[in-house]
Amino acid sequence: MDNVNYNFEILEVLYAAKKVNSNDPLFNKPLIILIMSIIECTLYDFISRILQYSSDSFPNITQTIISYFRSSSETDELKVLIPKIQSQNLLRVPPADSIYTDLERLRKVRNRVHIQNKYFMKPPDEHDVFTEMELIRAQQCFAKVYDALCNVYPRWKNQTIPM
Repeated sequence: MDNVNYNFEILEVLYAAKKVNSNDPLFNKPLIILIMSIIECTLYDFISRILQYSSDSFPNITQTIISYFRSSSETDELKVLIPKIQSQNLLRVPPADSIYTDLERLRKVRNRVHIQNKYFMKPPDEHDVFTEMELIRAQQCFAKVYDALCNVYPRWKNQTIPM
């Protein structure tokens, strides 16, 4: 949790700097990358909790879900985590919600951190990739992921945390 909190602090500083700099779009790339990294870490931690589940209270997780995750290999790769979480709809979204598609899109956007674009994703220019729209999409995904994890699956019998 210390590392996640540290990264939340970095987000706060980046958002403050973006605001001071007239919402300069140059802040979009580090913000999107960091938001997606926090989502990835959080989803990995969530799956790890399911895998380690024994007799502690774990609200809203059925034995079927536990068996599903235990029958597959553990990973911290967002490319694998998204479809696993989607297959069980662990974010508890209606069928028409785009969260899983958005997370997959943002995973690819986040991977553009490598600059060289070895997979030839379009658009080729990063200033057309890390847009305000993608930042908004990342923020919305972040809110939905945390809403589900804090309120549907609270840790250690804690009360829900309104998002």
